[in-house]
Amino acid sequence: MKISASILAIDEQNIKHKLSEKNDLYDLIHIDIADNIFCPTYGITENILKDLLKNEDYEIDIHLMMNSLPEFMINDNIDNTNISMISYHIESPLVNEFLHTMKSNKKIKTGLGILGNTDIQLLKKFLDNDDYLIDYVLLLCVNPGFSYQDPIISPIERVKEFKKSYPSYEGFISIDGGVKENMLTELYDLNVKIAVQGGAIFG
Repeated sequence: MKISASILAIDEQNIKHKLSEKNDLYDLIHIDIADNIFCPTYGITENILKDLLKNEDYEIDIHLMMNSLPEFMINDNIDNTNISMISYHIESPLVNEFLHTMKSNKKIKTGLGILGNTDIQLLKKFLDNDDYLIDYVLLLCVNPGFSYQDPIISPIERVKEFKKSYPSYEGFISIDGGVKENMLTELYDLNVKIAVQGGAIFG
């Protein structure tokens, strides 16, 4: 299991320093990009994103919390970046457009995010549709947009719920929100591939 470090938990003035200081505690960098509409934050700024995309030492995991698609997905050649995975929420109105846009991508993994209070069964119409090329599901266990929250659902229980609902699912699972150190062994045993941690690393 890999650890993806959520930089939303870092003061923007200290991101480079903290990433360097804690680089032995994570495998990827988790970047939340939001529009202050889907959830009450803008996430990481475009300048910080562009700066990190220039650094080939980092593998980037992007989580979109938006009711639109960001410009870098539409106008830039994202294949030639250090982005390895991008997730977009099923609760967002352009989820079908996101999946269509990602179909032409040759390198970056396509993920579907789902909020902790959304019925897990709503993933079915996406996961059972062969027209969609979905590599992973991101299970969000906190209200989106801010670090240092208590989970609204236990990460372990959310994974178990997903696996019970989709026992033949062949993609991988990413879990985000309230993931503590004492959960990592059980999440690994549940075959979670990516565990996102923010405060647990940078707090």
